[in-house]
Amino acid sequence: MNKLKKLSLIFISSTLILTNSVFARSFRDLRGHWSESSVDFITERNIMAGYEDGSFRPNENMTRAQFYSVVNNLAGLDKTYTVTFSDVSTSDWFYNDVAKAIKAGYITPTTGRLNPNREITREEVAEILVYIYSIPQKPSAINEFSDSNSIKGSARGAVGALVDAGLLRGYSDGNFHPRRSIRRSEVATLFRSMITKYDYPQKKSLNSSKIKFGSRELYE
Repeated sequence: MNKLKKLSLIFISSTLILTNSVFARSFRDLRGHWSESSVDFITERNIMAGYEDGSFRPNENMTRAQFYSVVNNLAGLDKTYTVTFSDVSTSDWFYNDVAKAIKAGYITPTTGRLNPNREITREEVAEILVYIYSIPQKPSAINEFSDSNSIKGSARGAVGALVDAGLLRGYSDGNFHPRRSIRRSEVATLFRSMITKYDYPQKKSLNSSKIKFGSRELYE
């Protein structure tokens, strides 16, 4: 085989590999969805993943445990701390993710319930991301929302920081709706925006002596 034919075959093979990898990222329930490009961005970086049936389920709300897992992937967290929550068992798929979250400091350990399968709220998402990225808080930025008083005290500065940065928005009714759930498609879009604006966060790992237990009702 002459040199020209060899080069042609190499080019064709490379093109096929590239093409297959591009189309492999398209989930069967995502084609034409508004979040498709963001999901592609996030899944090709192994921060989020689809399901075994080939779907991504973009309109499905995300649970606390699922969000912790995605945050840990984003930040590359690998160190763990003993889990004491009464409803988190070593046999749970998310046990290590909870252990990593405690060690990183964005979950406070308690001996009560974590409610890991409860849908995570918009204000919880803001608190975690602002902590992971060490973004300065800006509580004054929530004053534009009619329901600003309903944002819990510990989340006000975090919500304001992401609103001020243009990463979170309110709704057409003038409210932020802090306790609304967040969809998988929204998380993919938010994470893409965070990476684009701030790059990846630095790993966080608290010294064990600095990890303090909170109230049993903290995550109720």
